[in-house]
Amino acid sequence: MGIKEKVNELKRRYGTNDPFVLCKELGIWFYIVPLGNVQGHYTYIKRKKVFFINENLNEVQRNFCCAHELGHAILHAKSNVYFNNSKTHLLQSKLENEADLFASELLLDDNLLQNYQGYSLETISICTGIGIKYLKLKFYKWKLCLYSWALWHQP
Repeated sequence: MGIKEKVNELKRRYGTNDPFVLCKELGIWFYIVPLGNVQGHYTYIKRKKVFFINENLNEVQRNFCCAHELGHAILHAKSNVYFNNSKTHLLQSKLENEADLFASELLLDDNLLQNYQGYSLETISICTGIGIKYLKLKFYKWKLCLYSWALWHQP
């Protein structure tokens, strides 16, 4: 099952896309604490999934950080950042990208772009406060598929 399918199953099963509610439903502990320059950190310790979110993040950033860390808890359950940092950068990037994709699928509606027709993803990011990386993960892939389909089906 792919990331999008896992996210859709969670949303269907629990009736929400709120990452904080999902954490509570799944028994994942989270704490909002001072973390300096770190946005968030996931760890698996003593058979418990736990993560920390920086208290200095605004509401949108906290939601995406929580969704990102929830992605780690779902997709990389027994990993943690300290372990990953001792591995190759490639593995770290892969795990981070998967967690970012999880967050974008969880929090961004498939129809979001309809509300911002004619605007660039950069402009949408500025207007909504949603990180550009999440918008790109969610919609560039979609746009590329649509563009490829249009090219393939030209008369």
